[in-house]
Amino acid sequence: MKPIVLATDGSPSAAEATLHAIELASALNAPIVAVAVEQVAVPSYGYYYGYPDLVAEMTKVEKAHVDETLAQVTAAATEAGVPCEAVHATGSAAEEICIAAKNHDAQMIVIGAHGWGSFRRLWHGSVSMTVLHEAHCPVLVVHGGLERPLEPSAARGEALI
Repeated sequence: MKPIVLATDGSPSAAEATLHAIELASALNAPIVAVAVEQVAVPSYGYYYGYPDLVAEMTKVEKAHVDETLAQVTAAATEAGVPCEAVHATGSAAEEICIAAKNHDAQMIVIGAHGWGSFRRLWHGSVSMTVLHEAHCPVLVVHGGLERPLEPSAARGEALI
């Protein structure tokens, strides 16, 4: 069965997308390929004393965030009985998501949308819109809901996203 690619960045909208991806994968008996892209916004205001250390620290923090995000998604999928492969990519988020989907011959991509207005989307760009237009397969764009952790609930023994 072709996998479902889940694009995630650990945001509330990505958490909602994770819920939908796990539900779809379970219903379709398909595995999930979770893709998180490491992006380091390097300050562009020139070189100064300590600049290399700052860039190294920012890279380290971003790598740890991506690893933690993928670990949470993998744990939630595993708890739901859905096989999950984690892909830690580096580069342009939309491009890397589309590459992973193509390389894994995905049946679809599930991605969250931040729900930003037109000005913020213009300023920051929209990964979900770019993926929607560039992907070789269908794309499900999920709007974010309330922020909920991707951790098993101690009280109920179930994964909450």
